[in-house]
Amino acid sequence: MSATSLRATADYLNPFSITLLLALVLAVAMHLKFSSKEKILIGRVWCLLPFRIDLREAKHIMIFGITGSGKTNTAKLIVRSFKGSKLIIDWNGEYLVGRVAKPSELSISHLTMLDFCEALAASLQLTAPQYAMLLEVAKDSSNLSEMIEKLRKYPTESDTRREIKNALLRRLEPLSYANLFSGSLTVDDVDTIDLSGLTFDAKRLVANVILRLIYNNPTKQLLVIEEAQNVLLPRRLDQPPTSCEIIIDEVRKRGVRVLAVAQIPSLVSTTYRNAEYIILHRLNLTAEEAKNMSLTEEERLKIAKLPNGSCVVIHRGQKSTVRVFKAKGLSVRVMSERARAETREREGQSSPEPKSEVALLPYIVEDLKEVNEWRKDVTNNVSRLTREVEELKQIVRNFIDKLSFSSDAEVVAPSAIKALHGKIESLEYSLSFVRERVSEIEEALQREPQKR
Repeated sequence: MSATSLRATADYLNPFSITLLLALVLAVAMHLKFSSKEKILIGRVWCLLPFRIDLREAKHIMIFGITGSGKTNTAKLIVRSFKGSKLIIDWNGEYLVGRVAKPSELSISHLTMLDFCEALAASLQLTAPQYAMLLEVAKDSSNLSEMIEKLRKYPTESDTRREIKNALLRRLEPLSYANLFSGSLTVDDVDTIDLSGLTFDAKRLVANVILRLIYNNPTKQLLVIEEAQNVLLPRRLDQPPTSCEIIIDEVRKRGVRVLAVAQIPSLVSTTYRNAEYIILHRLNLTAEEAKNMSLTEEERLKIAKLPNGSCVVIHRGQKSTVRVFKAKGLSVRVMSERARAETREREGQSSPEPKSEVALLPYIVEDLKEVNEWRKDVTNNVSRLTREVEELKQIVRNFIDKLSFSSDAEVVAPSAIKALHGKIESLEYSLSFVRERVSEIEEALQREPQKR
């Protein structure tokens, strides 16, 4: 690199031009913020531009990450920001959003016994002979307790049938102590179903039952499944899809979005590949898992070293590294069964009044606060980028001065060359990022008139 080319590089790296370009990006992006209120803001890319996920249409989201990596916070943030109706299968009592109910308060009167038996078979992984016997005792039964009582009195003609009966009783009897589905509430009456305190089999049964209730009556717009590896069980590619997989694929056609959370991809069915968004917090992916998500080896290693709260979002082949916001506290409303019944009765008599402009004021204030925080972040990042440009120009000047005193390149300190390369790479990354964002904004602006 000659002294003349170095001087040209220093002149080209004009901090004013870069600052002006970032200001343009900020202005256009703010326009997009207010023209896309339906999208959910979850964080920022490169601590600068906001990153949103679009759930205006029924789309599925899959979140992976080890314990403590921030996956639950990301899920809570999406739940809090989603304005439509939602139902959360809260495996460990971590959400407790809105109207909370225990499984014992729910009713399955809208579910056929065949569907209930299928849920039992899927959650307990019954064998074919056990499932056949279960169907026999389910005839003319209205709940799990009646089924167990009939099974105890079920006659057996052979040792094999007796073994099947005893094995089935060992799986079903512990469930009777949880008093499941003995209430009168439907899934329409609640926002969160708290599974904490139940046994593992009972939790899986409730999750399977809820999926079937949602499939039969898809009134909720967002379904959240925590610990999805206990519902979407892995299988070989030559095996048929499970009933839970089929339900999750089908409810999307009925307007239900599914947000599933699990630890690692190998623990769940490969149906997650059909998700619109795959969010990866810190975890050690195998080479096969990375290949299934079209990740390079470099990206696989990067995901293994992500800090808490950061993630890689895969959306239609595009990958973005996002710093996720901290989810705010979620409101909890636990009502007695009588209070819920009174609420349903009141709602049935009169429709709710539409929100006035005054009622929308808190939401507007909240948006303005987000814009102000965003402006501060952009200002700080522009200042940092400007300082990097100035530092680079100073290093280039020092380097040129040393070259002007001697034609021997060996007299130049290796540390100066290394610092120069480091600053150039850093700035190249920053400029490349800005160019990509400008290109994305231009594409978005071109699509907007077509939609109108």
